[in-house]
Amino acid sequence: MLPNTHQLPTLGYLHKVVCDCLGLWNSDNQDVNFHVAATEKDRRTALRQAFEAIKKDDGVYGSLNDLVAVTAQLAPKDAQKVKKSRTIQAYVNHLSKTDFESFDEYIELRQYIQALITERYSRWGVSELAVGFYVSALAHYREFVREHACSAQSQKYSYQCFLSQDLRLLTATLAGALLPSDAWPDAERNEQWPLRGFADAACRITGVSLHKLHQYHEFQQEKRLDEQAWNRDFTSQPVNTQSKQVIDRLRKHCRMKWETFYPTLQPLTYHLPKAIGEKAFAIHAFAAMIAHNLNVHVADCGPFEPSARGRLTPGELEHGHSIPSSDLLDLLFNDYPIGHEAFAQQAPNRFQALLDGIRTLPGSMNLAADIPNSLELAYKNEHGRFTEGAWHVALVNAPTWLNEWVRARDAMFAGEGLLALTHFNTALEQAKYVAGPLFIPFYIQVCAFCKSQYRLLSERKEEELFERFYEGLGSNAAHYAGLVGYTPHYVRDPETLIPHTMLPLRSQLMIGEIDALARTLAQPFATGGDPS
Repeated sequence: MLPNTHQLPTLGYLHKVVCDCLGLWNSDNQDVNFHVAATEKDRRTALRQAFEAIKKDDGVYGSLNDLVAVTAQLAPKDAQKVKKSRTIQAYVNHLSKTDFESFDEYIELRQYIQALITERYSRWGVSELAVGFYVSALAHYREFVREHACSAQSQKYSYQCFLSQDLRLLTATLAGALLPSDAWPDAERNEQWPLRGFADAACRITGVSLHKLHQYHEFQQEKRLDEQAWNRDFTSQPVNTQSKQVIDRLRKHCRMKWETFYPTLQPLTYHLPKAIGEKAFAIHAFAAMIAHNLNVHVADCGPFEPSARGRLTPGELEHGHSIPSSDLLDLLFNDYPIGHEAFAQQAPNRFQALLDGIRTLPGSMNLAADIPNSLELAYKNEHGRFTEGAWHVALVNAPTWLNEWVRARDAMFAGEGLLALTHFNTALEQAKYVAGPLFIPFYIQVCAFCKSQYRLLSERKEEELFERFYEGLGSNAAHYAGLVGYTPHYVRDPETLIPHTMLPLRSQLMIGEIDALARTLAQPFATGGDPS
């Protein structure tokens, strides 16, 4: 069951679901070696030390070249760490209840999960698909959260649609990309029991019935013969009970793990036609496992009937991509080279198709209002529509965070600092995983508000009041904005520790809007009541 149906689940919650769908955890608690990059916290500490090192006696800092020379010596290095797999699992479970504090925290954990996936699945030839699904599923969910402006009603159906349709499509897309000349027959895209569908398809392709497969496993119980068992007389051979039970479970709402079902079906690879190799067999099996586990999680959330939007077609697979369409467009807007020209050309249509689907969900606020998408709000100055006015009044079934935002906005323009702070804090907590694209104008106002307060309190020599009252609001908003992808992610050079982003234009535009609004607010707070 979902922890809260009036907002979308957190990224930390979906992260656990994705790990469960991959069947990542087992009963073994083995030591795993990890090669991990230095953490953002360590790099910031080293950068502060570098600044102190180039600080002169008169308080003036040295040049940028001086800083780079020092950071090259102080920059923390990559490290080899050994951790128990259950330690990683416990951390994933913890984050499913609390969420990631920042995108950097997710990036750091991602290194460990990718290493675990590779450790577990490389010998089966499916680790590339598993890693791809892990990374892409979370990226696509961040996009879904950014674009889905939630109304006040339950978001359970919206979340179920994302799992059963978006992630099912993503799984098929990733599998198809690994098998460009695939001869495996197209599966029913809305198959309720994908793993049983895979088993039935495998039997048709190989010409081996499930009954004969069960008999094969019984031969193996008597004496380990491997492929030679297929040459035995199956006429009076009894079936293997365990094998039959595994196949029966493929039509039950219980999560499946790779080691549970794949050894039962793997012997069929001996009879595969030349056009289909064992690698393709394994990849299709793994994709079916992911789809099965997604369906199980959807069922755990409650009854669900997919809409017409959810009918996956082969044509959709051709336009699918591991990278979310809005992320590709972000890169294009910032003149970042996209290696595959066709993907770049398809991105606008893919993004529009995504928006059309989201905006027809029963829990979408777009059913009652014309809300721009996140790219329009970031690049086309559309956020100005939400800075003033009573646009929210006519909304039906509006979420409560909007009312708090309006109260905060009115208090902000009236120069009532503490009242605005109270409403902004409340609105921020209620807006998480609800606001969709509207978080961008909200975030710009929060940052401008905090910046105007800092300037005012600095002039009064009362910086400690800013740290006490206002800094937490700005930090909280910035961490969430970065986590979901409203703001660009900055990556530090491992040697110089200087941050850079692939989205400088997006960053420049948002900072410019924040600065402009902060200057506008200077007058109300200068003439208004005491903000402290």
